[in-house]
Amino acid sequence: MTDLYSTPRDRRPVPSLQVAASAGIAEAERTVVLALRLDAPETVLDTALRMARFEKAALRVVVFSSDSPAGPLDNDPAQITELVDALSSAGVEFEVLRAEADVASQVIDLAEGWTAELIVISTRRRSAVMKLLLGSSVQRVILEASCPVVVVK
Repeated sequence: MTDLYSTPRDRRPVPSLQVAASAGIAEAERTVVLALRLDAPETVLDTALRMARFEKAALRVVVFSSDSPAGPLDNDPAQITELVDALSSAGVEFEVLRAEADVASQVIDLAEGWTAELIVISTRRRSAVMKLLLGSSVQRVILEASCPVVVVK
């Protein structure tokens, strides 16, 4: 007899957020988290790499194109390939993750889950009205993260 009142089992697999990773990422003992907006200046990635080397840590990168809930979640594959190539040649262990709908929560959860040494995040100028309507992922990460946060302009 079929039980119509119990919760249906979802048999679909949950897709992985991981886009790419270096071979030794699983053995990394320390972590630096980077929230990388694809239109951010190169100094953001450079700063994160410098911090990861200084901390002797792996770099776990959450890549997003917009921190607006209404913005697109898809990233340009060519930009992701370019990022992976840059990380591969930088000499640090790395993992690249695609963003979920709530980038700030994902970054905070990732940092807490890996007991990150620090978070590197970029900021951009927004009007007061846009901050009021959309909120600020950067502000949320700064206020809610349990580790230091480096904001790169």
